Amino acid sequence: MECFVHADKKYFPEYNWFEKAISYPYKAPTTSFTFKNGKFYRGIHISLKDRVPILSIGSNRSPYQLKNKFGVKENLCVTPAKLYNSVIVYAASMSAYGSIPATQWPCEGSVSDLNLLWLNQDQLQIMHLSEGLGIAYHYVELDKNTVTIQEDDYSGPIFGYISTRGGYLFDGNEPLRLKNIKSNTNTHSSINEYQALNKLFLENPGGQTSLEIWLKNFIFNKSKRLSLIDKMSKKSFLPKHVPWKILDLKVNGNNIY
Repeated sequence: MECFVHADKKYFPEYNWFEKAISYPYKAPTTSFTFKNGKFYRGIHISLKDRVPILSIGSNRSPYQLKNKFGVKENLCVTPAKLYNSVIVYAASMSAYGSIPATQWPCEGSVSDLNLLWLNQDQLQIMHLSEGLGIAYHYVELDKNTVTIQEDDYSGPIFGYISTRGGYLFDGNEPLRLKNIKSNTNTHSSINEYQALNKLFLENPGGQTSLEIWLKNFIFNKSKRLSLIDKMSKKSFLPKHVPWKILDLKVNGNNIY
């Protein structure tokens, strides 16, 4: 087994709070990878049986974010996948760490390169809480044949998280794609996280002249962040004819949203 090094700054960078916000959705290997017994390996090195496959559309693709959420001692696995007829766009929200997060958006004929995160039931509960279930994101079952899995022959249901507010309309009638998520389509324009945050800052400067100072206000003041999200909701749009089904699910615990 080829073991990655946890100190490898490509996948485990040492970001400060501002770098973390603007670097979303972070780097992810194009191959499968595994956290096992405190180590990080290339390939599949745990059984995927009885695990729940979650389509990772944003930072959950990345070892960096998975380490933040689970640590490295949780055994979990990620495998490559392709998403059909949807692209990944900016949601009408802001995370607790200051990024504009991702959501899935229907787009006929598109193919996006993503991955699947395979979780046990305890890990799934942690994920629900980290995603702000019912507040920031819905838990959904994706329509059959919208995702193809590489490196495994699983044929059961695949799940994911979809923004409760939909996509954010920055300066047009369509949401913008995340530039760092590879897709075969140019139907929607794409920008990176820094550009997206800067656009949001220019729309809502609040008397600030620096993106960094402006963003710090929302990261370290939850009520201000929630007020900004309310403003963003006025420029949000929910997709029609969606290839997923929202699941009615309750979760107990401390929701980080």
